[in-house]
Amino acid sequence: MSKAPTTHMGAVSQQEVHPNNNPCSPNSAPQEVWRTWAGEIETIPQHQWLHVAANRYARHGLKVGILNGKIPMTPHGFKDFTTNLEQINAWWGTYPGANIGATPPKGVVVIDIDPRNGGHETWEALTRYRELPETLLVRTGSGGHHFWYRLPHEGAIRGELGKGIDLKTHTGYLVMPPSIHPTTGERYTISWWADIAVLPTWLNEYVYKPTPRPTQSMQARREGNNTGGGLVETVERAPEGQRNSTLYWAACRNAEEGLGLDEELVAAALVCGLSEREARQAIASAQRKDVA
Repeated sequence: MSKAPTTHMGAVSQQEVHPNNNPCSPNSAPQEVWRTWAGEIETIPQHQWLHVAANRYARHGLKVGILNGKIPMTPHGFKDFTTNLEQINAWWGTYPGANIGATPPKGVVVIDIDPRNGGHETWEALTRYRELPETLLVRTGSGGHHFWYRLPHEGAIRGELGKGIDLKTHTGYLVMPPSIHPTTGERYTISWWADIAVLPTWLNEYVYKPTPRPTQSMQARREGNNTGGGLVETVERAPEGQRNSTLYWAACRNAEEGLGLDEELVAAALVCGLSEREARQAIASAQRKDVA
């Protein structure tokens, strides 16, 4: 497909949808929006699904745009996404089979799990012993998932949570149901109907960027981290080229002091970019050293 035509976007048309009382905003719940759409889709001809869905998202405050597969067709990419119904109708009137892109509203983060790059393994390691609230959950056309959460407070957000897991906010965009994955041919679907929950407290440290602090040498960091939490944090933030050595050092401390942090260190290793196999090998090696 070529890039889509764009109408004049300077003035706000009477059909521009504003986010006041918006069910997709951080201060309200979209559950009925999704449920209504689920009921309506059964009565709509399949060739109109994408057009109708794009309108519904826009009516409830999500800025949407036309995609060729996963790529925006508009001149300025996702920056042209809009709630303007006149523009949306022009796009899908011209390209009725185009996929839907949407920008998450401010105050919302979407955890984007990509199974092709180890995202499921990273997510499993992070959540294995922790609770997750029910929230809006989308299954992607590649078999991945989008977990939608409201942010508890303002702050700089990381670009990724760990290996195979990206974080999407209002500065980016997502492919939305019922779009079709360009490679697999599978539709994006909503897997779980729920209000967008507040991000669990334990995920804050993985989602928010740390508060800037003076740089320290590796030795100073090692000497300063006298608690288990410090060991885990050091591994999570290990720079490329020092990940294995940092993990091995932390695993040795863990073994020497009997902290019992094996699984936490595995999860931290996944966050910094190591594989689970590499992490477990390093921990096992450290334990053998301690026994010797």
